[in-house]
Amino acid sequence: MADPHTPYFKDVLTALGANAEPAESFAQYCNDDGERMLAEIFIRLADDRAATGGHPHGLGLFWNQVTGWLWMRGTSDGRLSNEQPLVLAPVATPASIASAVHALLTGRATALPLPGEDAPATAYPAVQELAAPARSSEEDDRDPLDI
Repeated sequence: MADPHTPYFKDVLTALGANAEPAESFAQYCNDDGERMLAEIFIRLADDRAATGGHPHGLGLFWNQVTGWLWMRGTSDGRLSNEQPLVLAPVATPASIASAVHALLTGRATALPLPGEDAPATAYPAVQELAAPARSSEEDDRDPLDI
């Protein structure tokens, strides 16, 4: 059985096209944070395109249902660090992610995070279901306490 977020991962890879390195990208559903299983996606952006965009050590994207989409810069020792939000929509449409990556690869990282468009619940119901508990806890954090 495929992981519940595999269709989302594949659609994001398709939207990114030549900007992504599919062989260096993966989706997994196996990390337990103590309360729930985390669905994770990692996408390595094409090194030549990252270098052209001013990132000589590469770029990576990371998603899980709690943090949403983040981007990271490569370091000279081959690691990725300095996670920053890519889009604000936790389950953004693949087109929104591609737009944010385009900004990143064309030297407009200061424009990030982009708002992003939420993917319709019908497009990725399993992913929306995974993200629902994180969304509800964020909403609870925003509500003032009634004391």
